[in-house]
Amino acid sequence: MNSIKRPFVILGLLAIIIASLAFAFSDNKFSRRMPVQPASATTMPAPFVPRTLSPLPVRALTADLKRLRARAMATVAKTRGLAWKSEVGMTTLSGWEYGTRTGEVTEIFGGDDLSAIGRLAAAGGVLPQGVDLGALAASFTAVSASATYSPFDKQILLVERGGKSESLMTHEMTHAMQDQHFDLARLLLRRPYSFDKAEAVFAVIEGDAVSVQRRFEQGAAWERVPLTQIGQREDDRFATYRAQIGAFFPPLLLETFIFRYRDGVRFVEAVRRRDGQVGVDNLFRNPPASSEQILHPEKYFAGEQPRPATIDERMLGALGWRHTTSTPLGEIGIRGVLLAGASAKDAAKAAAGWGGDTAYLFESDEVGKSLFAWQTAWDTHTDADEFFAAYNRLLETGRGANRMSEQIAGEAKFVMWREDAFVTFIELRGGNVRVIRGTEENVRQAAESLAS
Repeated sequence: MNSIKRPFVILGLLAIIIASLAFAFSDNKFSRRMPVQPASATTMPAPFVPRTLSPLPVRALTADLKRLRARAMATVAKTRGLAWKSEVGMTTLSGWEYGTRTGEVTEIFGGDDLSAIGRLAAAGGVLPQGVDLGALAASFTAVSASATYSPFDKQILLVERGGKSESLMTHEMTHAMQDQHFDLARLLLRRPYSFDKAEAVFAVIEGDAVSVQRRFEQGAAWERVPLTQIGQREDDRFATYRAQIGAFFPPLLLETFIFRYRDGVRFVEAVRRRDGQVGVDNLFRNPPASSEQILHPEKYFAGEQPRPATIDERMLGALGWRHTTSTPLGEIGIRGVLLAGASAKDAAKAAAGWGGDTAYLFESDEVGKSLFAWQTAWDTHTDADEFFAAYNRLLETGRGANRMSEQIAGEAKFVMWREDAFVTFIELRGGNVRVIRGTEENVRQAAESLAS
């Protein structure tokens, strides 16, 4: 993939939408003031204490690798405008050793969260029932990696026989620089967990690294590339990746992974060209509030925040349901979900106009019994109409569901679909769309309870 960066433990695959909980970085890889986000966006997370990792093998670097490291460190310091606090370690690993480390880090970042998110994805129809999300995350990493900066090991991990170009090393060194100045693990482990906010943070991290990498590769020519072309150029770089890897993983996972690089670098460049390198530094101190802000930088500059979009958990609690987990999917998550039944252009159009959302997993004491609920809010009624239509098309063409019923009551519309043993209820009301999925009896009871 030449200079395209590939993932390390990038993953806690969203839920309905695979939730980026597992993490790391890998590769083959202001003239005006910044807007002030609300206090909740800048609250520092609790101290993170990593679990014990097995020791890495100690291997001496070759003279060539030492020279490569020195050149990359010098390039990043000059381009990024920050000073190194210490030398960055490097080591080479066999494919087996790298896979083992990937599994360990996935477990650190996954744990109970990955398990719950996996059940949420299955309840929403995005993943098959019983899929081990942690194993899927580790597998995605293992087939994608060539080199990685590990914030736990504080060094770059190189896969034997993997690419070791100066461009690749510059990208990874940028992650090391970010970690020394902004503490990446703490940044990514903010709680309560939000898939949407986590993807926005990933986009800043990867977008900054791609920006440095492209400036190293292209020099002054990079500064002349219009922002409108940056995203398309980066998207084109992933054509082979999509063809080779895309068939093995859900569209949501592939789209959110590419989003971090393609849309991340366009966003970071929009900030850097407007506010200079200090503006990029501020992104790490005051991260964007949503993937929508990454996709539409003008909304970040305007300080546009997600709107609340929730359901009354007490109503379902009265029916015996226990709230297990929930997370916003954001504009990029919705786009990834719709890609299972729509073209990239149509999915992006239907996801635009997102105002806010929350996807929920409810479970009961009865083993294997679950209920998926998803509340979405849209900027306009037209935006809500487009998403409502797109989600119905997803069920019909993407999942092969059969339409059971359709009703119109005043300005509200209701459609119910059957997929094998599951039923999906979709309600459009004003600028909001609600989705409920489970057994027919449970869905009817939940829809009636939430409507009261």
